[in-house]
Amino acid sequence: MKRICSAVLLLSMAAAAHAQSASGSSVTLYGVLMEGLIYSNNSLKGSSIGTANGPSRWGFRGVEDLGGGMRTLFVLEGGFNPNTGSAAQGSREFGRQAYVGLQDEGWGSLTFGRQYDLTQDWLAQYSSPLMWNGYTATVGDNNNFNYQFRTNNAVKYVSPSYRGLQAGLLYSFGGVAGSFGNQSAVGFGLNYAQGPLKLSAAYMRMNHPASAASEGLWTTSQFASISANSPTVSYAIAPTSMELYGAGGSYAITKTTSVAMVVTHSRFDNLGVAQLGLTHGRASYTNIEANASHYFTPAYQVAADYVYTTGSIQPTDFSPKYHQFSVINNYFLSRRTALYVTGIFQLAAGDAQHANIEYASGSGGASSSKRQVAVTAGIFHRF
Repeated sequence: MKRICSAVLLLSMAAAAHAQSASGSSVTLYGVLMEGLIYSNNSLKGSSIGTANGPSRWGFRGVEDLGGGMRTLFVLEGGFNPNTGSAAQGSREFGRQAYVGLQDEGWGSLTFGRQYDLTQDWLAQYSSPLMWNGYTATVGDNNNFNYQFRTNNAVKYVSPSYRGLQAGLLYSFGGVAGSFGNQSAVGFGLNYAQGPLKLSAAYMRMNHPASAASEGLWTTSQFASISANSPTVSYAIAPTSMELYGAGGSYAITKTTSVAMVVTHSRFDNLGVAQLGLTHGRASYTNIEANASHYFTPAYQVAADYVYTTGSIQPTDFSPKYHQFSVINNYFLSRRTALYVTGIFQLAAGDAQHANIEYASGSGGASSSKRQVAVTAGIFHRF
C-alpha cells in the first residue's frame, strides 16, 4: 500500500511539474547524482579504495502565486545512496527537507517542517563541502557543514532583504510529552549580500541531538580522539546539547576568482561515553577555514581549501589539533555535468595521534599515523 501511495504521489506531482500557470505557480522536479571512487593511503594501517557516495538527492520544489506579492512555497527532498538505491537520512522518504510555508515580498518567509538551521543556510555557504563537494568536511563534520542532520518540527522565519541585510529565526518543538524543551532547538542569524561581498553570522543550539536528529554522527570517529591511542575505536555518544556558532564571508574578486573564510565553534555538553565511564564529558572544536577558487577556462575550475581544527576534550584535558589541505578540480562538460578530482591531506597535531579524514574514515577508518591522504574522482550530474 505504501508503494502504491508513493507511486500515485510521484505521478501526480510529475504531471503537475509540466503545468505552469501564467500567474507564476509551478512545481519543479530536480535532483543531483554524485558518484565516484575514493582512495586512502592509510585506513587502519592499510590503503583502501571504494566507491564515493556523494550528496545525491532528488526532490520537488513548488510555488503558488497568491497575489499581492504573496505566495505559497514547499520543498520535498530525499537523499539516497546511488550505490545501493537505498534512502539516506535514516531511511526517511524526504529526509533532506520537507517543509511548506508562505513568502511575502514585504514581510519575508515563514516555513514549517524539516529544515536546515541558519548555520547551514548562511555559514556553510563559505565552506568547501557545500561549495564544491562533501569530501572536504572538518574532522568528524563537527560543525555539520556536510549536512549530517537536519532540524525536525521546525518553524523558521527569514526577513526580506533590506539593503542586502536579512535576519532569521528558527525554533524546533521537541515534541516530548511532559518536557517541552527536551529535544528542542533554537537558532538565529544575520546574512548580508551586496555586490561581490557576502557576510554572515549564525547560532544554533539543539537539546539531546542524538534523539532529536538521530541520523547524525552520534556514533562517530570525531569523538574517538577521547582515547589518544586507538584509531579503531568509535564511541556511541549522547550529549545533552550541541551548540554551534560562527561567522564567515566571501568576496568575488572577479567573475572567475573568489575567496572565502569561515570560523565556527561547536560544543557537545554532558557526553555519555559508557566505554570510558564518562557521564559528564564535554567536547568542543574551533574550526578556521579559508579557501579560494579560480576558473582557468569557462569549463575548468580549481579550488584550494585549508582548515585548522583545535579541540578540547574534558575531563581528560585531551587537546587534539588537525591541519587539513584540499585541492579540488572541476571540469564542466556542460552546465549540468562535471567531472571532479579532489585531493585531501590531513596532519594530526597536539594530542591527536591519528589523522582522520571524514570520508576516508567513513570508507575505511582513521589513519594509524598522524598523516592521511585521500583522493576522490567521479562525476557530478544535476537535473
